[in-house]
Amino acid sequence: MQCTHKGLRGMGDYRDLGLLYYDDNLDYEYQSRHQEQDLFTSYENTDYVYEDEYDYQINEDQGLRNIYNRCVYPTLFDACNYLIPLLIASIIFQSVTQSSYTPQRGFHIISAVIGLYVVQLYAAECLYLLITLITLSYLIFCVPGRYRRRLAISLLCLGVILYGERWMKPAFWHKIRGVTMIASMKAVSVVMESDTFPLPSFLEYIGYMLCPATCLFGPWVSYKDYATLYRVNQWSVRKILIALGYLTLAFALLSISNCWAEWIFPDSTWRWIVAYREALCFRTSHYFISYTSGGLALLGGFSLTTASVTKPGSVELPHSLVQVVVNWNIPMHNWLKTYVFRRSREHFGQFGAVFLTYAVSSLLHGFNFQLAAVLLSLGFYTYVEYQLRQELARAFDACIAARRCGDHKCIHKRTTANCWWVRVINILFSALAMFHLAYLGLMFDTSEQQETGYSYSHAMEKWSSLNFASHWVVLATYFAYFMIK
Repeated sequence: MQCTHKGLRGMGDYRDLGLLYYDDNLDYEYQSRHQEQDLFTSYENTDYVYEDEYDYQINEDQGLRNIYNRCVYPTLFDACNYLIPLLIASIIFQSVTQSSYTPQRGFHIISAVIGLYVVQLYAAECLYLLITLITLSYLIFCVPGRYRRRLAISLLCLGVILYGERWMKPAFWHKIRGVTMIASMKAVSVVMESDTFPLPSFLEYIGYMLCPATCLFGPWVSYKDYATLYRVNQWSVRKILIALGYLTLAFALLSISNCWAEWIFPDSTWRWIVAYREALCFRTSHYFISYTSGGLALLGGFSLTTASVTKPGSVELPHSLVQVVVNWNIPMHNWLKTYVFRRSREHFGQFGAVFLTYAVSSLLHGFNFQLAAVLLSLGFYTYVEYQLRQELARAFDACIAARRCGDHKCIHKRTTANCWWVRVINILFSALAMFHLAYLGLMFDTSEQQETGYSYSHAMEKWSSLNFASHWVVLATYFAYFMIK
């Protein structure tokens, strides 16, 4: 069996997609105290590359010690060395900005200076592009007329993404795409909130955009959450322990992605098992980024709510695809829900708003067929699943909808507690969601194309190897919904 130490290769793409079937009635306990400021990694989402690879052949009779020595240890050693400067930067940022001797202007200056150092150290290829985006976006804030500002900011962000896709070297753009995505989300959120809150000064805006705890891996945080860090003592033993727990869990998940998954599911197994393995490697690498970003946010002073980025349990054992895409990247979900879905629903209706939201998510991640295909497929999948399960729940008065009923608040006559077939149906839908995830995640493999982004032919080749089974199944599901509605 072939095992590979990949360092931190390819930790981006779909790993921070903020996906959701946007039912505006959905409420979750993890949502921020600022409900109206509700957003993959992911989120965000960054693509940092280690050039070193350790390829080796493991014979069947070799044990766990060889896997640890040749894959797990070098992977975690590289990851730890890679993240240490970023951890130190976040701790320094929180320590200095909470000092009573730090003036308010100094708070934003320190944030910007440390953030510039972080970007220069980890993603120097996008430093000038990021500074250009920050400068031009603030100049646009000075344009009279809120609708003009919103349109201009949206076009600017799309222009930056288009520039990266068309004129930057693919390897460079693939590496820094997540940084520009987080910056674009921050810029859009500021201009969208200008109706409610006054625009920040240029110094405040630079500090927010370059905040060292969030500028690289995310997560997206609102300007208000950033501003509340000033002189607020966020240190506590509990938060430090949770941050360390996040980072420990991140390293464990990285070892699964790089080492253990291939050992558990060797290449000789059934092709659907291999597809599940590839998708699992992809998902665990996303969890690594998500928990790393959450730990950095906590060390940078942000609240536990803000630092909650993903919920792997709800993705790996999902109640529905709706639950998967909501819990995949919680901050990005909140951003899309607040600034795209709710604002477009009144103009385009429910289905139009869902389609537009997934389209915006695709554009944020770059003009890439692979990402767009996955996102738009998920948009259709979740829409069909949600509508079908709503019809079934209504017809049988059973708790089988895509959205779980709240604890002790189920309005249905038949529930998992008093009806065995309700449990069976929910389990079947969970298995169907896992089937779709294996199919969609298959294209995000560890081939050489991950360094520059996957092509149209790569996506088609991967899905055709499984006979486009997932798409045929969802079409059958839609036909069933159409017949019973």
